Amino acid sequence: MKKKPFNRESLTEDILHEWQHMLNDVADIFGVPAGLITRVDGNEIEILLSSETEGNPYPANYTSQYPDSGWYCEHTLKSRGLNLIPDALQDPQWKDNAAAVGMHMVSYLGMPINYPDGGQFGTVCFIDNKQNAHNELHIKVVEQIKRMVELTLRIILAQKEISSRDRLLHDLSKIYPICCYCKKIKEDTGEWVSVEQYVRDISGAMASHGICPQCYEKEIKQFT
Repeated sequence: MKKKPFNRESLTEDILHEWQHMLNDVADIFGVPAGLITRVDGNEIEILLSSETEGNPYPANYTSQYPDSGWYCEHTLKSRGLNLIPDALQDPQWKDNAAAVGMHMVSYLGMPINYPDGGQFGTVCFIDNKQNAHNELHIKVVEQIKRMVELTLRIILAQKEISSRDRLLHDLSKIYPICCYCKKIKEDTGEWVSVEQYVRDISGAMASHGICPQCYEKEIKQFT
Protein backbone atom coordinates (compact mmCIF):
# COMPACT_ATOMS: atom_id res chain seq x y z
CA MET A 1 0.00 0.00 0.00
CA LYS A 2 1.33 3.44 -0.96
CA LYS A 3 2.79 5.64 1.76
CA LYS A 4 0.92 8.88 2.42
CA PRO A 5 2.50 12.36 2.21
CA PHE A 6 1.68 13.67 5.70
CA ASN A 7 3.31 12.49 8.91
CA ARG A 8 4.53 14.07 12.13
CA GLU A 9 7.65 15.35 10.35
CA SER A 10 5.97 16.82 7.26
CA LEU A 11 3.09 18.51 9.11
CA THR A 12 4.34 21.79 10.57
CA GLU A 13 4.62 22.24 14.32
CA ASP A 14 2.07 25.05 14.43
CA ILE A 15 -0.56 22.88 12.69
CA LEU A 16 -0.02 19.97 15.08
CA HIS A 17 -0.13 22.41 17.99
CA GLU A 18 -3.52 23.80 16.90
CA TRP A 19 -4.96 20.33 16.32
CA GLN A 20 -3.70 19.25 19.75
CA HIS A 21 -5.39 22.18 21.51
CA MET A 22 -8.59 21.48 19.62
CA LEU A 23 -8.61 17.83 20.75
CA ASN A 24 -7.92 18.87 24.35
CA ASP A 25 -10.70 21.45 24.41
CA VAL A 26 -13.35 19.30 22.74
CA ALA A 27 -12.56 16.27 24.91
CA ASP A 28 -13.03 18.49 27.98
CA ILE A 29 -16.30 19.89 26.62
CA PHE A 30 -17.62 16.40 25.81
CA GLY A 31 -16.47 15.13 29.21
CA VAL A 32 -14.60 12.16 27.72
CA PRO A 33 -11.08 10.92 28.51
CA ALA A 34 -9.85 10.54 24.93
CA GLY A 35 -9.88 12.55 21.71
CA LEU A 36 -7.75 11.27 18.82
CA ILE A 37 -6.66 12.13 15.32
CA THR A 38 -5.45 8.99 13.57
CA ARG A 39 -3.57 8.61 10.31
CA VAL A 40 -3.34 5.71 7.85
CA ASP A 41 0.09 5.17 6.31
CA GLY A 42 0.73 2.14 4.14
CA ASN A 43 -0.03 -0.94 6.18
CA GLU A 44 -0.24 0.93 9.49
CA ILE A 45 -2.75 3.07 11.32
CA GLU A 46 -1.22 5.55 13.76
CA ILE A 47 -2.48 7.71 16.59
CA LEU A 48 -1.09 10.97 15.25
CA LEU A 49 -2.40 13.07 18.15
CA SER A 50 -4.07 12.16 21.44
CA SER A 51 -5.81 14.57 23.82
CA GLU A 52 -3.95 15.50 26.98
CA THR A 53 -6.89 14.59 29.21
CA GLU A 54 -7.05 12.68 32.47
CA GLY A 55 -7.63 8.97 32.06
CA ASN A 56 -6.65 8.84 28.38
CA PRO A 57 -5.15 5.37 27.74
CA TYR A 58 -4.15 6.07 24.13
CA PRO A 59 -0.58 7.35 23.61
CA ALA A 60 0.35 9.44 20.58
CA ASN A 61 2.61 7.66 18.05
CA TYR A 62 1.04 4.27 18.82
CA THR A 63 0.58 2.19 15.67
CA SER A 64 -1.18 -1.00 14.65
CA GLN A 65 -1.43 -3.05 11.48
CA TYR A 66 -3.92 -1.90 8.89
CA PRO A 67 -6.29 -3.35 7.94
CA ASP A 68 -7.36 -5.79 10.68
CA SER A 69 -6.29 -3.49 13.52
CA GLY A 70 -9.50 -4.10 15.45
CA TRP A 71 -9.75 -0.37 16.15
CA TYR A 72 -13.06 1.45 16.20
CA CYS A 73 -11.43 3.89 13.78
CA GLU A 74 -10.87 1.22 11.15
CA HIS A 75 -14.64 0.65 11.00
CA THR A 76 -15.06 4.43 10.61
CA LEU A 77 -12.70 4.43 7.63
CA LYS A 78 -14.44 1.47 6.00
CA SER A 79 -17.90 2.94 6.50
CA ARG A 80 -16.65 6.32 5.16
CA GLY A 81 -19.07 8.15 7.44
CA LEU A 82 -20.23 8.78 11.00
CA ASN A 83 -19.52 5.95 13.44
CA LEU A 84 -21.37 6.20 16.77
CA ILE A 85 -21.17 3.40 19.33
CA PRO A 86 -23.08 4.38 22.50
CA ASP A 87 -22.03 1.27 24.45
CA ALA A 88 -19.74 -1.34 22.93
CA LEU A 89 -20.49 -3.83 25.72
CA GLN A 90 -24.13 -3.87 24.61
CA ASP A 91 -23.27 -4.14 20.92
CA PRO A 92 -22.77 -7.67 19.47
CA GLN A 93 -20.26 -6.31 16.97
CA TRP A 94 -18.06 -4.69 19.64
CA LYS A 95 -18.73 -6.39 23.00
CA ASP A 96 -15.59 -8.56 22.71
CA ASN A 97 -13.36 -5.82 21.29
CA ALA A 98 -10.05 -5.30 23.07
CA ALA A 99 -10.77 -1.60 23.67
CA ALA A 100 -14.07 -2.40 25.34
CA VAL A 101 -12.98 -5.46 27.32
CA GLY A 102 -9.33 -4.59 28.02
CA MET A 103 -9.39 -0.82 28.55
CA HIS A 104 -13.12 -0.38 29.20
CA MET A 105 -13.32 2.32 26.52
CA VAL A 106 -16.88 1.55 25.54
CA SER A 107 -18.30 4.59 23.73
CA TYR A 108 -17.04 5.95 20.42
CA LEU A 109 -17.89 8.90 18.18
CA GLY A 110 -15.80 9.37 15.05
CA MET A 111 -15.66 10.49 11.43
CA PRO A 112 -13.20 9.87 8.58
CA ILE A 113 -10.80 12.58 7.40
CA ASN A 114 -10.18 12.63 3.65
CA TYR A 115 -7.52 14.05 1.35
CA PRO A 116 -8.58 16.54 -1.35
CA ASP A 117 -8.44 13.73 -3.94
CA GLY A 118 -10.83 11.58 -1.90
CA GLY A 119 -8.17 9.32 -0.40
CA GLN A 120 -8.26 8.61 3.31
CA PHE A 121 -6.02 10.50 5.73
CA GLY A 122 -7.42 8.98 8.95
CA THR A 123 -10.08 9.81 11.52
CA VAL A 124 -11.06 12.19 14.28
CA CYS A 125 -12.78 10.54 17.23
CA PHE A 126 -13.75 10.86 20.89
CA ILE A 127 -13.85 7.80 23.14
CA ASP A 128 -15.51 7.43 26.54
CA ASN A 129 -15.12 4.93 29.39
CA LYS A 130 -18.85 5.00 30.08
CA GLN A 131 -22.03 4.69 28.04
CA ASN A 132 -22.45 7.84 25.95
CA ALA A 133 -24.93 8.34 23.11
CA HIS A 134 -23.68 11.92 22.56
CA ASN A 135 -26.12 14.30 20.83
CA GLU A 136 -26.62 16.24 17.61
CA LEU A 137 -24.47 19.12 18.82
CA HIS A 138 -21.54 16.78 19.53
CA ILE A 139 -21.90 15.25 16.07
CA LYS A 140 -21.86 18.71 14.47
CA VAL A 141 -18.72 19.65 16.41
CA VAL A 142 -16.90 16.51 15.21
CA GLU A 143 -18.05 17.22 11.66
CA GLN A 144 -16.61 20.74 11.89
CA ILE A 145 -13.29 19.36 13.14
CA LYS A 146 -13.24 16.93 10.21
CA ARG A 147 -13.85 19.79 7.75
CA MET A 148 -11.23 22.01 9.36
CA VAL A 149 -8.55 19.31 9.18
CA GLU A 150 -9.48 18.53 5.57
CA LEU A 151 -9.28 22.23 4.66
CA THR A 152 -5.83 22.43 6.29
CA LEU A 153 -4.65 19.45 4.22
CA ARG A 154 -6.04 21.08 1.07
CA ILE A 155 -4.17 24.33 1.80
CA ILE A 156 -0.90 22.49 2.52
CA LEU A 157 -1.12 20.54 -0.75
CA ALA A 158 -1.92 23.75 -2.67
CA GLN A 159 1.08 25.50 -1.11
CA LYS A 160 3.33 22.57 -2.03
CA GLU A 161 2.09 22.69 -5.62
CA ILE A 162 2.72 26.45 -5.84
CA SER A 163 6.20 26.02 -4.35
CA SER A 164 6.96 23.24 -6.84
CA ARG A 165 5.86 25.41 -9.76
CA ASP A 166 7.93 28.33 -8.48
CA ARG A 167 11.03 26.10 -8.31
CA LEU A 168 10.32 24.83 -11.82
CA LEU A 169 10.00 28.36 -13.24
CA HIS A 170 13.15 29.42 -11.40
CA ASP A 171 15.13 26.47 -12.76
CA LEU A 172 13.83 26.90 -16.30
CA SER A 173 14.67 30.62 -16.25
CA LYS A 174 18.33 30.01 -15.42
CA ILE A 175 21.10 30.02 -18.01
CA TYR A 176 22.48 26.50 -17.93
CA PRO A 177 25.67 25.08 -19.49
CA ILE A 178 25.05 22.52 -22.23
CA CYS A 179 27.66 20.47 -24.06
CA CYS A 180 27.78 21.47 -27.73
CA TYR A 181 28.68 17.90 -28.73
CA CYS A 182 26.62 15.44 -26.66
CA LYS A 183 24.01 18.00 -25.47
CA LYS A 184 24.32 16.96 -21.81
CA ILE A 185 23.51 19.66 -19.24
CA LYS A 186 25.67 20.54 -16.24
CA GLU A 187 23.66 20.56 -12.98
CA ASP A 188 24.43 22.66 -9.89
CA THR A 189 26.18 19.60 -8.42
CA GLY A 190 28.67 19.66 -11.28
CA GLU A 191 27.33 16.44 -12.78
CA TRP A 192 26.63 16.29 -16.51
CA VAL A 193 23.26 14.67 -17.23
CA SER A 194 21.05 14.08 -20.23
CA VAL A 195 18.39 16.63 -21.18
CA GLU A 196 15.73 14.08 -20.23
CA GLN A 197 17.14 13.64 -16.72
CA TYR A 198 17.57 17.40 -16.25
CA VAL A 199 13.93 18.08 -17.10
CA ARG A 200 12.81 15.15 -14.95
CA ASP A 201 14.81 16.40 -11.95
CA ILE A 202 13.29 19.90 -12.00
CA SER A 203 9.75 19.08 -13.09
CA GLY A 204 9.09 15.42 -12.37
CA ALA A 205 7.98 14.98 -16.01
CA MET A 206 9.04 11.85 -17.88
CA ALA A 207 10.25 12.17 -21.48
CA SER A 208 8.28 10.47 -24.25
CA HIS A 209 10.67 9.78 -27.10
CA GLY A 210 9.60 10.29 -30.69
CA ILE A 211 10.99 11.76 -33.90
CA CYS A 212 10.38 15.21 -35.32
CA PRO A 213 9.41 15.68 -38.99
CA GLN A 214 12.82 17.05 -39.98
CA CYS A 215 14.72 14.11 -38.48
CA TYR A 216 12.20 11.71 -39.96
CA GLU A 217 12.83 13.06 -43.46
CA LYS A 218 16.59 12.93 -42.88
CA GLU A 219 16.49 9.30 -41.75
CA ILE A 220 14.17 8.23 -44.57
CA LYS A 221 16.54 9.67 -47.18
CA GLN A 222 19.26 7.28 -45.98
CA PHE A 223 17.17 4.33 -47.13
CA THR A 224 15.93 5.72 -50.43
